[in-house]
Amino acid sequence: MTFESYCSPPEAPVFYPTCDEFADPLEYVEKIRPIASRAGLCKIIPPKEWQPPFCVNVDEFRFTPRIQRINELEAGTRTKIKFYERLTKLFESQGNKLKIPTVEKESLDLAKLHK
Repeated sequence: MTFESYCSPPEAPVFYPTCDEFADPLEYVEKIRPIASRAGLCKIIPPKEWQPPFCVNVDEFRFTPRIQRINELEAGTRTKIKFYERLTKLFESQGNKLKIPTVEKESLDLAKLHK
């Protein structure tokens, strides 16, 4: 395909439901599904008065962030991270700190050894 023959897809449909239509958002989504599925996606702009039933109190909400390296995104690495988290908790529950042994100046992969 060349640039000259490229034809951009049509824009996704945008819906502006009323408060009555959006009283049950999932029901509304089912109602518009035939139109939205033809495009593959859609945008729903809820009424200004609509308040979602789940709201986070930003003044009280807390979470612990963690650094996630790109190489940790694959499933095997996540499994390994979970293994180390469980192992660390086990050691802490016994009043000890997990110390990773080294062999020839390299950290021993306990998850691999366990597997």
